[in-house]
Amino acid sequence: MTLKEAVDIAGTKLSPLSDSPKLDAQLLLCHACNFEPTKIIAHPEKELDDREREKFLSNLRRRARGEPLAYITGSKEFWSLELMVNEHVLIPRPDTELLVELALGTILNIKSPDILELGTGSGAIAIAIAKERADCNILATDISLPALALAKLNTEKHQADITFVQSDWYKNLPEDKHDVIISNPPYIDKNDVDLDKCVAEYEPKQALISENNGLHALSEIISAAPSMLKQNGTLIVEHGYQQAAVVNELFINANINNISTHKDLAGNPRSTMGNL
Repeated sequence: MTLKEAVDIAGTKLSPLSDSPKLDAQLLLCHACNFEPTKIIAHPEKELDDREREKFLSNLRRRARGEPLAYITGSKEFWSLELMVNEHVLIPRPDTELLVELALGTILNIKSPDILELGTGSGAIAIAIAKERADCNILATDISLPALALAKLNTEKHQADITFVQSDWYKNLPEDKHDVIISNPPYIDKNDVDLDKCVAEYEPKQALISENNGLHALSEIISAAPSMLKQNGTLIVEHGYQQAAVVNELFINANINNISTHKDLAGNPRSTMGNL
């Protein structure tokens, strides 16, 4: 089997499943053979050896069953950073980079800002902020110990300075005040018919699903935020595109002011922020 034949076979097999079957095929091949995509273009006639062929076909079967590509390759890019991911963490999405942009804009004129991230998962948001602003004091939490272990590995990989604490939202945290609280919590209703079947099957439900029509975690985070924010401190959360109005009400009920909702890459309302 040549490189070109491998890509063609995988592309055909994945076309019913993936929006980008050829790219998936190339990435699976590169992962199996441990080389860059340019090699497929430069040497399409190269033959796979037995080990490469077996690993490629094994990974192809996993992808064809619906397993996300990031879990197969063990990595995902976020904010131009290559992060390790596994089944214990949500796969970082490009839309969530909006949270990083909003946080960086908020702390632009704050020296050594104190930032709290709730539900860090792979550490993507905290690490992205830390790489842009090395002077930040970042505390990142997750209820999942396996998620925290992976976040620490990613932090070491990117040489970021972040403190991690296992906590169910605010429950195990010191009473310190923060300039920014930021979170991409679970906000999907368990009966959401729009939830992708592969996402539902493979990604951790604890990071996806929330009770009360997907609003339970958001409500807990927003209602308690004022007690953990400095004066003029800012809360930034990601939410479902149909939840913007309800999230705005939650901000108002928590006496959070200057509320604004921001759109994701598809133009949907995705993140809301406000300050004391």
